[in-house]
Amino acid sequence: MTHVPDEVAPGVYRIGDPLVNFYLVETADGLVMVDAGLPAHSGQFLDAVAWVGGQLKAVVLTHAHPDHTGLAERARDQGGARVWVHEGDAPILEDGPTSAMIHAHPERSLLPYLARHPSAVRTLMRLGYAGAFSSARVREYTVFGDDEVLEEVPGRPRVLSAPGHTPGSVLVFFEDRGVVFTGDALVTVDPSVGCAGPRVVSRMSTHDSVRALESLDRLAALPRSTLLLPGHGGPFTDGPRAAVIRARATGVR
Repeated sequence: MTHVPDEVAPGVYRIGDPLVNFYLVETADGLVMVDAGLPAHSGQFLDAVAWVGGQLKAVVLTHAHPDHTGLAERARDQGGARVWVHEGDAPILEDGPTSAMIHAHPERSLLPYLARHPSAVRTLMRLGYAGAFSSARVREYTVFGDDEVLEEVPGRPRVLSAPGHTPGSVLVFFEDRGVVFTGDALVTVDPSVGCAGPRVVSRMSTHDSVRALESLDRLAALPRSTLLLPGHGGPFTDGPRAAVIRARATGVR
């Protein structure tokens, strides 16, 4: 059965499942995928591209954790899309999905979370089953630096550096659509601890939580009308500043 993607904003489509989101943006110059989900999302991805129509030209990664890069190599190798990543996370792509534990080592050990939060166990099992830790290494990619407009990407998104979750985490802002893709810099559901509401992801998955909270300043500065589309959880419609206030009040688990 064909999977019809969810249009969360005009020309912006969500793909994924209750655990992981990634997105297609339709532009006059072709399609852009923001993040790349999991290998198990391959069917959804192909259905979404066919449904929306057009050629996939670029994959822009908010960061290089394996639940956000699973289909990047397939999109590049088989679809001809160019993969873009911040220079701070390029080593993860270079060395493969499991290298995130080296290049973006979590702030705290997994073990206490696995013991205290059944959702953490379920999340890791679901990610593993969906191929997160065995996906293909991205063999070719283009790096960008801090706070650039990606002139060669359809729609010319602006990437805003937001390090903390990983060294190279970014916000991907399509100003003409009024949407910002927050990746895991800010989520509305943290599957590692089973908590909902705008927040920074727990320390079992975040490299530097202090820096992650500081980076929310970049999000708060965006226009009030901007729709937030996270890597985990549903859209946040009350604006960037409200999301940041709530995330900082919640703190990091």
